[in-house]
Amino acid sequence: MKAALDNFCDAYGYKFNLEYGWRELRNDQKWCSTYVSKDGGKDKRKHVVDVDRENEVGEPEARPMGVKAAKAAGKRKKNDTEEEMSQLQAILEMKDKLQKQKILDRLLAKRDPLSEMESSLKLKLMAEMLG
Repeated sequence: MKAALDNFCDAYGYKFNLEYGWRELRNDQKWCSTYVSKDGGKDKRKHVVDVDRENEVGEPEARPMGVKAAKAAGKRKKNDTEEEMSQLQAILEMKDKLQKQKILDRLLAKRDPLSEMESSLKLKLMAEMLG
């Protein structure tokens, strides 16, 4: 570790000041994935054995979903629910329209003279159906 810190200082001209962050994140799942070359050849990196490891990290697990992917999934889920709500709204509107049409059919089929309220309802429903 001392040699790595010295090399960093020589290469960049200042001390590496994020050692506490490195110690926290070095065994984190995101950073523990093994280097795999695409052509199947040898790795270009040297394999160094870390002496001061507190706990061993086994096989790399699948990386967790990133922030952007999680937000996109949330928006996609939100859009799906909005789509379902619009479909439900359309079904309810269709049901309301059919109910009004049934009432109008009953009023038109009625042979007895209509009361004032029934005739006004009939005119209103006819205006809605035609307009």
